[in-house]
Amino acid sequence: MAALSRRSCIACRAVRPKAELIRVHPGPGAALSVDLDSGPGRGAYVCPRRSCLEQAVKRGEFPRSLRMALAPIKVEALEWLIRERAFRKVASLLGLARRARKVVSGAEAVESALKRRTARLVLTAADASISSVARVRALAVEARTACRPGLVKEELGAAVGAAPRACVAVTDAHFAEAVMSVLAKIPNGAEAGGGPHGEAFDPLGRASEGVEVIRRGND
Repeated sequence: MAALSRRSCIACRAVRPKAELIRVHPGPGAALSVDLDSGPGRGAYVCPRRSCLEQAVKRGEFPRSLRMALAPIKVEALEWLIRERAFRKVASLLGLARRARKVVSGAEAVESALKRRTARLVLTAADASISSVARVRALAVEARTACRPGLVKEELGAAVGAAPRACVAVTDAHFAEAVMSVLAKIPNGAEAGGGPHGEAFDPLGRASEGVEVIRRGND
């Protein structure tokens, strides 16, 4: 098996698989743009953590790494760009899963999938009330199934070709892994890939990769 392509974060210098990092590159008008995957042209990489984004902005790492003058950007604007790209990609993946009949939606269907242990990932709407998804979250914990907040109800429903939904379940391990990989790139205060709702469960049952740290430089 070919070795994973790795890059170092321009802020913390941790070396990670490229797929776990955010790629930043110059956009139109010297504005900073981001990719969740590889792209053409010069790019630099940063961990999907707020602390790394803050360091990169504060120390001017983006123009230094890209070797060009860039329009100033605030951390909040950069986070928004990353979230927008991530949620757009999640919606696309859910659409593919729906066409492959690998997703169910609505509380009753999701609860049934969790009880049958066929759900590999549960997504709850970011604007759903705690009470409306409490049972689903409890069943996800019992089934040791990753449960993550994500799109709002209208977006979640539209992604699976339905009316607004408070929750959906992905029933295919590979689709679930793809969605979680995208959600792991949304900035947070923890290590990349972490979060508060049991999302450390891997739908393919694999251990997470280690991280190598270097003192300086960028691959």
